[in-house]
Amino acid sequence: MTLKYLDQTGLSLMLSIGSTWFKRGSGKQFEIPTRWGSSGRINLIGTYSLHGTEEQLEVRELSGSCNGEQVMAYLDTLALQAAPDQMTVVVLDNAPFHKGAKLREKAAEWEKQGLYLRYLPPYAPMLNLIEEIWRKLKGIVMPRRCYNSVDELREAVLTGLKVLGARFI
Repeated sequence: MTLKYLDQTGLSLMLSIGSTWFKRGSGKQFEIPTRWGSSGRINLIGTYSLHGTEEQLEVRELSGSCNGEQVMAYLDTLALQAAPDQMTVVVLDNAPFHKGAKLREKAAEWEKQGLYLRYLPPYAPMLNLIEEIWRKLKGIVMPRRCYNSVDELREAVLTGLKVLGARFI
């Protein structure tokens, strides 16, 4: 049996700030201005696969924001790689685009190909093992926080994914 944890992530020209410091009791908050809007992002969908003792990260860059059609296209690719005689279980969270009507209709077809969908409990993203991979990518492998262009960001993301041993599908 192969277990695949599926999720998507986004990276922008300025990566998220994990924490900040303020004088105790000041209650200050700030917003980080963005000069690039949604065009300054790279969105990925991926699976962290476990098969016996083997681990594999599989990713695909998305065009635009993640939606149900892109999730279904990714699952179609996984179904083509699955073997009907060996169970492949894809673990998803409860994002709306993971549970759409079209996706539910196609689940029976994927099961004939050996690909089964299972969902995490609501509000339990910490159970999705790929979240740790995204954290490593953003916080350790890509320690630089700001990029001047999407091309520069993409180069850094691709380098980070190669360090993590990702396979592009």
